[in-house]
Amino acid sequence: MISDRKDAAAGLFFIAAGLLYGGIAWFMLPIGSALRMGPGYFPIVLSGLLVLLGAAIVARAFVHAQEMPFGAVPWRALGLISLATTVFAAFIEDLGMIPGVFVTTAIASLAGRKIRLSRVLVASALMAVFCTLVFSYAVRLPIPVIGPFFSGW
Repeated sequence: MISDRKDAAAGLFFIAAGLLYGGIAWFMLPIGSALRMGPGYFPIVLSGLLVLLGAAIVARAFVHAQEMPFGAVPWRALGLISLATTVFAAFIEDLGMIPGVFVTTAIASLAGRKIRLSRVLVASALMAVFCTLVFSYAVRLPIPVIGPFFSGW
């Protein structure tokens, strides 16, 4: 018998999401192998991990009941993280990798209540440099380092 319905529902949602996206990747993208990964390899691995996580959460729902109140919803953090994701998706091609990641990290960092501006700027700069090195130079994603928005400057 299920002891914790919230955990069971969350676990089943994770399993469903993992199966859905794993199935899309399996049927729509070439998988490749561990040594020559195709574009579908990583999504399938992540989907598999999501299914395993969901199964562990469902199993825990049968064993352990938790009576925890839901608590207050952190609306500020929820809104700023969603805004950061939306800004990145909408403007990465126009801004480029360095400014796009910098702005996205800065917006996401503001979700914390006790964050200092100096830490936001340092974290944003480090993340922008790291993502540029990894995704623009190592992986060679077709995203400009500095986008066309800054071409007139």
